[in-house]
Amino acid sequence: MRVFAHLLLQGLINLGRNKWAQIFTMSAVIFVSFLAGLFLLLLFNFNLAVTTTQDKLQYQVYWEKDLPMEDVQGQWEEIASWEIESIRTFTPDQALQALVDSMSKDLDPAHLSGSSPLPPTALVEVSMGSDNGNDSAKGMLYRLERLPGVERVSYNPMQMDMARTWFKITSRVFWPLIFFMFVITGLVVANTLKLNQINRKDEVEILSLVGASSWYIQFPLLITGALQGFFGGLLSVLLLKGLHLMVRDLLYFPPLWIRFEFLPPLYIGTLLAALTGVGIISSFLARSGDSR
Repeated sequence: MRVFAHLLLQGLINLGRNKWAQIFTMSAVIFVSFLAGLFLLLLFNFNLAVTTTQDKLQYQVYWEKDLPMEDVQGQWEEIASWEIESIRTFTPDQALQALVDSMSKDLDPAHLSGSSPLPPTALVEVSMGSDNGNDSAKGMLYRLERLPGVERVSYNPMQMDMARTWFKITSRVFWPLIFFMFVITGLVVANTLKLNQINRKDEVEILSLVGASSWYIQFPLLITGALQGFFGGLLSVLLLKGLHLMVRDLLYFPPLWIRFEFLPPLYIGTLLAALTGVGIISSFLARSGDSR
């Protein structure tokens, strides 16, 4: 147990040796991992946007401008009790503010408060069945149009078909692209870490000459490679999170309402585990190459 702890400590100490080489190695690992994470983030959000819109339609419901808001709010509550995914409501002032926000941050609609020219509006999202989607869409349209005071209901009937088509495409390329990304990232990171381990060839040869066993020599190298892969991946994830905080609401305005989501814990854990495993494998291959 003492020998194991000593070798583990030696692997940690190795990170502080030849600092410039370690800095260059970590920088390369962080950069490659960040690019891989960025690609994965974009691919994840694209797939999420397509998946969440599959079999879903959005209805924009407009009420008459002179209809009392008490009646409109009562109908909003009634719609919310239906079998729908979500409802986003806008009073005339809120609709005006949303319109101004989508146009320019410098405009101030305060002088129109209480006299907005826009009607009360609701954005209703409904999940459709794959078998009778068209009939369900027409049924929901008819149901919304029959509400008292509703002036107009609009929706895009092609939205469902387009979403299904995109979903089929992404389902066929999403996982192959992720696999390809992990392979390329693993090869680049492994080669970088392997070159860094080869720089310690002289030290390894000295230990071999004094009779140190292969396990005694190799275990600290494996620890060092694992830590380099893990901490390089962790720092790249932190950088990726900082970028996500800056751009997550970049497209969150009408009519897009697209918010970038960060990678789920499963993706982050898989990325860190893969980089840690690549560090171990590259260190093992570097030592195996030296022994030959």
